[in-house]
Amino acid sequence: MAETINDRIEMLVNERFNGNKAAFAKSIGLPPTGMSNYLSKQRRSKPSVDMVVKIITTFDVDARWLLTGQDTAKREVRTSGDYSPASDSGDVSVIVGDAVLAERVRLLEKLNEEKTERIAELKERIEELKAK
Repeated sequence: MAETINDRIEMLVNERFNGNKAAFAKSIGLPPTGMSNYLSKQRRSKPSVDMVVKIITTFDVDARWLLTGQDTAKREVRTSGDYSPASDSGDVSVIVGDAVLAERVRLLEKLNEEKTERIAELKERIEELKAK
């Protein structure tokens, strides 16, 4: 019998929540009793698109793997030029996943910087109000 999407969801439950279906359900915003529709041996419903999207985004799993059981091949991006002090040859190979992570880190750093600036502004405002 071929592995199904329900089997892969059950794998995630076992790997990430030590088999705790209620905790898994809660993490994706599903009532704990709702998981029995997807993971019980007697009646296994196919998950909705919304549920699949929640699983993919919440646990950062490969959509192709969740849907089909096949892994998505990593693509390499090659550029030329000296873009890094670590690059003595001028060729830089980057896995696409790493580029996406780097962009996320950059955005989080920017957000953190903005937050720090806002906190400083609020502290100044508090001091102004105390002085009145």
